[in-house]
Amino acid sequence: MVDCPNCGAEVVAAVKSWPVSFRKQEENQVLPQFCVGIFECPKCKTKFRSKVEFRAKSAGTTNVKNAVEKIKGIREGLMQTLKTLREKIKTLETERASLMVEIEKLKKVAESRADTLENEVNQLRDEIKSLKELLGSAEESA
Repeated sequence: MVDCPNCGAEVVAAVKSWPVSFRKQEENQVLPQFCVGIFECPKCKTKFRSKVEFRAKSAGTTNVKNAVEKIKGIREGLMQTLKTLREKIKTLETERASLMVEIEKLKKVAESRADTLENEVNQLRDEIKSLKELLGSAEESA
């Protein structure tokens, strides 16, 4: 990780990198090397070069093995999550079905109550009508 020289933001990975040595390598001679990379700042989009860690080729195979193991772990986690989600979906579907049955029962009860109330209201109207007729005939005779 390096800091952007323009804004100071941390830049995680190089866009491109390559090894550099101080002088030309001769046969059977190991020269010290370092790695230079081109970075692009995610905030201000400034491109700049900086020294980065030199990684040997053997580290690349280790990284691939680690990546494969991480992927396997992630896959197992996703499979477990999928299994859990399927169980939750099944539970929710059964609960939904039972709620729909209960709603239908409640609708029937509400309709029967409404019918009963409607009948009672009609009876009360009939009583009012008959009382008015009775009072009307009593007032006429008085």
